Amino acid sequence: MSTTFSTLRRRLRGVTLATALSATLLAATSGVAHASLSQVQDGFEVNPQGSWLVATGGSASAGFDVGAGTARSGRNNGWLFASNGWAFEGYWVPTNSVPAYAQCASQFYMQTAGGAQVGIEIWDANAHLLYSTYPWLNGSGAYQAVNTARWNLNGVNPVFVKAIVGAIVGASGSSRFVRLDDMTTQCYW
Repeated sequence: MSTTFSTLRRRLRGVTLATALSATLLAATSGVAHASLSQVQDGFEVNPQGSWLVATGGSASAGFDVGAGTARSGRNNGWLFASNGWAFEGYWVPTNSVPAYAQCASQFYMQTAGGAQVGIEIWDANAHLLYSTYPWLNGSGAYQAVNTARWNLNGVNPVFVKAIVGAIVGASGSSRFVRLDDMTTQCYW
């Protein structure tokens, strides 16, 4: 009988120790702020003609390669061509689940041969430009990540994320061809 009581006492001591450790961990981690993240991705895989807005001006064109073997990932990608003109493809990113004070960043993977200046622009539904960047891509022929810095959301819902090439970013008079894939927009708070 004393063996049973001593076994029971050891088990109770173990449960008490586990309870004390759990309480200590809970007390130590409560009050620690955890960042939240909302992410939207689109790689042109599901009905790109229906989910991406395409526009051109002058002698430019834009479209999609569907199952052509030119995508960075998946089967499909977008493309832009401009000489005297401009072309863009854009995507409406819902931000209704994101707090107004969040900061966001966007990224496309882009591919070009011969180098090109490209742009990523972020717009609201009232045609106000929220953020823009126009980096130069080397002509390596490989897909390269093109990122924005973080920009303030300021409660805008949705945002229009677009990739652009053409006279707006210095291609006036010279031909530029760029493939696009794997757009990601992340908001942090």
